[in-house]
Amino acid sequence: MVGYRWTCQACESGNEPNLDKCAFCGCPANAGSEDIEKHNNPEGFKKKKAKEEYSQSLFIYFFIPFFAAIHAVNGRYETLLLLFGITTAVSFKNIKLLTHIWRDNWARTSLSTISSLFLALILVRIFVIPDNSDLVWWSALSYFLLVPFSFYYFFKSKNGKRVFSEYYSKANKVVNADK
Repeated sequence: MVGYRWTCQACESGNEPNLDKCAFCGCPANAGSEDIEKHNNPEGFKKKKAKEEYSQSLFIYFFIPFFAAIHAVNGRYETLLLLFGITTAVSFKNIKLLTHIWRDNWARTSLSTISSLFLALILVRIFVIPDNSDLVWWSALSYFLLVPFSFYYFFKSKNGKRVFSEYYSKANKVVNADK
């Protein structure tokens, strides 16, 4: 219980000291920024969290060929096997998402292209550019430029937003049908 008059951070209404929740909107007195956002716009908050999970689930697939090439070339087949196991587990967990991506031509092509670019970049670095060359820095720079570009292209572009919206609406139809 709050021991002073307080202002609700969600609706900006004044409240009496003996209240733990806002008398006008019901938001808790000790709500953090995430709680306030969730209280003010529950659907927007839910969609924002879903988008974060969507991005995290898919971003790993950009790098799988990159890391597989590193481990294969270095002869670390046990870590390559571990990477394969982790990829399989993550893929089973995200099977509906991957199925959705596979059915969308733009998403499938984009994910394949981005993954192939990472793979080509590491293979060129390993097999073409000698270790003592100045081109090593250029390959590292191109790698670090490719990461934000690919993230923006796949998740923030018009088509990327469309793919997420379609996936989100399908996922919500399934959830809402269960209720």
